[in-house]
Amino acid sequence: MPYPRAHYYMLGVVAIIVAGFWPSYFSVWTNVPWQFHAHGVAASIWVSMVAAQSWTAHNKQLPLHRAIGKSSLFLFPFLIAGLAAIINRQAMNYVAGDPVHLLYGPAFMAGTMVAMAAYVTVYYRALKYRRKVWVHAGYMLSTPLILFESPFSRAAAFVVPAFQVNGPADFPHIMASILWSCALELVIIAVIWWRVRERAKPFLVTAGFIVVEMLAMAFAGDIALLRRIDTVIGHVPGEMMVLTGFAIGALTSWAGWQAGKRPAVPAGGAMQPA
Repeated sequence: MPYPRAHYYMLGVVAIIVAGFWPSYFSVWTNVPWQFHAHGVAASIWVSMVAAQSWTAHNKQLPLHRAIGKSSLFLFPFLIAGLAAIINRQAMNYVAGDPVHLLYGPAFMAGTMVAMAAYVTVYYRALKYRRKVWVHAGYMLSTPLILFESPFSRAAAFVVPAFQVNGPADFPHIMASILWSCALELVIIAVIWWRVRERAKPFLVTAGFIVVEMLAMAFAGDIALLRRIDTVIGHVPGEMMVLTGFAIGALTSWAGWQAGKRPAVPAGGAMQPA
């Protein structure tokens, strides 16, 4: 089976999520907006699910592996709905005049939208190619990398002085930590490519989205159209955003599952597309 120690790395990602979001989420669980819960719970379960998939595959628990994989069909809509909720919350902060979001709100919005598109693309392809072990594993294992920059940039700020924010003058450190964390994601993918070469192509798809995300985060704040879109989203009811995200996720699960079905075999024995 490919990537035999991947589940250990996934547990490391879980640890970074807890460390990075401890001050702003886990330690103040009862005092955060509902959008944080919609995203935080779904994303945390998703990473844990990917770790469980890897562990079951490498411990020859294939029936359990398949059962967990099928559960992802129902989890994925909640994952995308959570991202839509975060986009809505970021836009609300922008409209409300939060200093950080006034500076970076459109960039946060654009980056999260790219991340949503990445999840949809990667998960769809993981389902479509679920019978090709290396391809399926690569796409599923690359999903935690899509938003790895978010917890890692926060965790890095605890120990790297150049990323710490002690006041408004340090707000540029926020974007610097995000972009450097994205660069680290690309380094991780480069190492995977160096080790398994062509078999790592699914990770290259994710790398392409990470590059687009970096560009969006770096330059979106200067685009007037994106500032207007952020303002519009900030006035959209959160429930509508969540339902839209849920619908996108559900459609992705359905389409990916259908695309990965075996071709139908007619009575005569000739193969025809399903």
